Amino acid sequence: MLAPKNKLNIAMVCDPIGNSKAGVVVSTLRFGKLLKERGHHVIFIGARSKDHREHSDYNDIKTYRYRSIPLPKSGGWTMAFPRVNEIKKVLQEEKIDVVHIILPMMGGLVAILAARSLGIKIVAHSHSQPENIFAEMPGFIRPMLYALWNKYLAWIYNKAEYIIYPSEMARKLLEKLNKKEKKTAVISNGINTAEFKPSAIGDFYNRFKIPDNSTKLLFVGRLFPEKSIDTLIKAIPYIRQKHVDTHVMIVGAGHLRAKLEKLARELEVIQHVTFLGLVSDEDKVLAYNACDIFVLPSIAELEGMVVLEAMACGKPIIIADAEMSASRYFVDGNGFLFKKYNYKDLAEQALKLILDADLRKKLGEVSLANSKNYDIHQSVAKLEEVYYSALKNEVSP
Repeated sequence: MLAPKNKLNIAMVCDPIGNSKAGVVVSTLRFGKLLKERGHHVIFIGARSKDHREHSDYNDIKTYRYRSIPLPKSGGWTMAFPRVNEIKKVLQEEKIDVVHIILPMMGGLVAILAARSLGIKIVAHSHSQPENIFAEMPGFIRPMLYALWNKYLAWIYNKAEYIIYPSEMARKLLEKLNKKEKKTAVISNGINTAEFKPSAIGDFYNRFKIPDNSTKLLFVGRLFPEKSIDTLIKAIPYIRQKHVDTHVMIVGAGHLRAKLEKLARELEVIQHVTFLGLVSDEDKVLAYNACDIFVLPSIAELEGMVVLEAMACGKPIIIADAEMSASRYFVDGNGFLFKKYNYKDLAEQALKLILDADLRKKLGEVSLANSKNYDIHQSVAKLEEVYYSALKNEVSP
């Protein structure tokens, strides 16, 4: 039995390490980095990709990569297909104490089988919603696919000693499916306020050709169906009826970009929208600081890291009031909710802030204060305690 201060050997299993800037990947990289800084030995297990074909270090962390297939319309994700014996060998050579399953894909399932055969403790992280995976399937078949996926999640997570949820909503969604009593913890993905904070933007507007005399709305995320970015674009004509100098910045990549650009042209607002694409980590921080209001029209979020990032940069927020989005709970005296998919309501809520600079400032200050409750270092400390608890077979409080 390990003492609480012992340093651990941890394997984090996440297929698209280095192949995507999706929240789940960013969260894994951040946790891995901070766990290493706290003295633990961390490795990543993931998928090979066009840019990462061999075992190598990624972000100074040893990364094992295995044969894979690309996932269609995924923004570069690949799914790993390692063999059980391959993962067993790595776990033994690295003397792994805890296997942390980030995504419930094939690589995660194989890692679970390998860990169980070696008696290694398993921690599973809830980062998956069927709304993310099946958003483009025909409507009549989605309920069946959602039910099947949730049953699969319950089945695979029941093989772990401990389950981590990024929000209380995420815990409630999955726990009602579990038939076994499992140890669980709610741990926010957190925000590093040393990186995300109010700051000067330098020549950001010039580099991205954004009019500096406009009120700017910002979206950050994948250009995927469940993000409902079309709702934001459809709101622009209604916003401009009362405030002409409004500009929307869209940061992120995805297969819907061409469709969204076409929509903006059809609505004759393309000149009022800038698609920045994927940007560097540094430019992402600048984008938050360059905007006046952060908007997340997404209808499915297990937490919403981009909302935390915007709040830490002192921005008021406007969030879709969607039942499958935990991001709506971030609205706490620092912004407004709008009815999901309702672009007229989004425009109405946005105009409250666009037309009142003092209100924007006041709510932005509340966002900044609220973000302090989600410090990532607190999240990593809680994650450590989960690892130790799993190793001791402690009963969850």
